[in-house]
Amino acid sequence: MIQAFEAKNPDIKIKLLVDPTGQTVSRSIKSGSQTPDVVRIVGFAIAEFASTGNLVDLGDLVKKDGIPDDDWLLPLSSTKVGDALFSLPQDFRIPILFYRKGALQQAGVTPPKTWDEVCAAGAKFTDANTIPFAVPLGATGGLGGAQGLGEFYLSSMLPGNEGQYFGPDGKIAFTKEAFIRASKTIKDFFTTCKVTPMRSAQMGINEVHDAIRSGTAAMTVFGLYRYKTVQQQGGGDDLGWAAAPAFSDTDKQTVYSYHIAMNKKSDKQDAAWTFIKFMVSPEAQAIAAEGGEVVSRKSAYSAAYFKNEVAQNQVQWADLISKRGRTVGYTPILSTFHTIVGEAFQRMVLRDGSPEDAYNEVVERYDAALSKAQ
Repeated sequence: MIQAFEAKNPDIKIKLLVDPTGQTVSRSIKSGSQTPDVVRIVGFAIAEFASTGNLVDLGDLVKKDGIPDDDWLLPLSSTKVGDALFSLPQDFRIPILFYRKGALQQAGVTPPKTWDEVCAAGAKFTDANTIPFAVPLGATGGLGGAQGLGEFYLSSMLPGNEGQYFGPDGKIAFTKEAFIRASKTIKDFFTTCKVTPMRSAQMGINEVHDAIRSGTAAMTVFGLYRYKTVQQQGGGDDLGWAAAPAFSDTDKQTVYSYHIAMNKKSDKQDAAWTFIKFMVSPEAQAIAAEGGEVVSRKSAYSAAYFKNEVAQNQVQWADLISKRGRTVGYTPILSTFHTIVGEAFQRMVLRDGSPEDAYNEVVERYDAALSKAQ
């Protein structure tokens, strides 16, 4: 994509910094550094970056260049933080159900569409060495805390179809009732349903990845961006996917994206905007798609690549995102929230605590952390 940009814009040279954890970029933006000029940020961290005051509101530039709001799998306006458009999404990612076909066939289970169906599947698995449904309460992998629990489960379960996750001020926006319902559902997987063994309560993203890859887990909800990797690392033709379960089979699922944004302190903002526009253009996104991304622009899907069999999962995921995807607001201290909620859920499951106690713990600890951060 960068080579294609430089070929079209020979007067602009791109220097790429690969920053897997995002910590270098985060420190640069927070400190008001002039570089990098352009940053690529995971969508749920936009609120944190925007809170520094060092990202450019791209709204006027988007209007000036006529970038349409409706040429995206989800409306561009849905990615705003408050009333400001600090970034443009390059892709969209939605949780999906990963499952091992052989394990489900042996148990006589069809891919569950609802949480009730996940629960009911527990009694059908008889192999003690198989985790019927893996839930990541642990903190390994990801950007901090129990990210897997937050990203794949709670960010959809807590706000529901119409509500919100966090408000623009970072305060909790989900209801107590929603939290109780979600936490009871997950606790039941470990207890009443016996679909998730107690021994797996410490599993995080890394362990769930290894379990579904090796076949020691029959099912899990995971990010579609891991599907091809799990397939190549051992899943092969035995790996299948379906829409993620929810309270009903039409419920919305929270999606997230990788976004591209501009540093307000940059002294190369004209060149930076030229680069950003290209990176979200249908031309550039057709290139990104060949790497397996579910790109964000609708018009990119007319590219010849999407007619190939290899692209059919991406096409179906794009359709799923358009039909059942939604975006929510995040807190600037999301990793802290993931740590707090993961620990509360582990206590609830391992010490037989109540969902009400977990809610009180999360609210008390999170409100204190938010006040300290502000």
